[in-house]
Amino acid sequence: MRARRGRGTPRFPAEDPDFSRALEAMTAPELRRFVRSMLDRLDSDARTEIVDTLMATAVKGPAGWKPSRPSHRIADDAKSFAEGARVVGYADPTDVSEHLRLGSRAFLAGDHVSARGVFEALLPPIAVADIDLGQHELVDEVLAVDAHTCVAQYVTSVYTTTPLADRAAAVHTAIERVEGVSTLLNPIEEMEKVSAGALPDLEAFLPLWATRLRRRRPSN
Repeated sequence: MRARRGRGTPRFPAEDPDFSRALEAMTAPELRRFVRSMLDRLDSDARTEIVDTLMATAVKGPAGWKPSRPSHRIADDAKSFAEGARVVGYADPTDVSEHLRLGSRAFLAGDHVSARGVFEALLPPIAVADIDLGQHELVDEVLAVDAHTCVAQYVTSVYTTTPLADRAAAVHTAIERVEGVSTLLNPIEEMEKVSAGALPDLEAFLPLWATRLRRRRPSN
């Protein structure tokens, strides 16, 4: 049963019919100016989260827009950073977030090779606590990026950069390696969710994936 509001409880704007009508009445330039002005009022973390979400949404739109590709050095930089962090066993979550954000940006730009390199350098060692983020909470709670989205983008980048014959095994291994960060309960759906378009060779991949899962299923 839906809880009743008290008389003094304000209505959430999205539930106000005038809010919806106001959105419909605004032109695209007016909405863009409004979004930019609101972003200027937010703190850095909130602003970054909204910008990341907005770009991920724009990539999936019909315009075919993609962000600029980060430098190809981002994978090597992430590997060097991860190696140093593994030596001391710790990394600042802010630094990790920035590397992962660059990986996500490369993914959205279509550079899945660089994205995979960044994610592969950081997510597996974080998952097994080879790199500690100093957190007492979940990993997602100390990072300034969405860890689940990064995991889905990582697995998708493994999918797209692995030859079809080896893809099912590679995807399965990738999922297992990062379970300590986040779990993909429905990998195909999660990969499709973060992808700008359809997954390549999906029809040919599905029988191979089903076979792989049957092999991994414990016998009674």
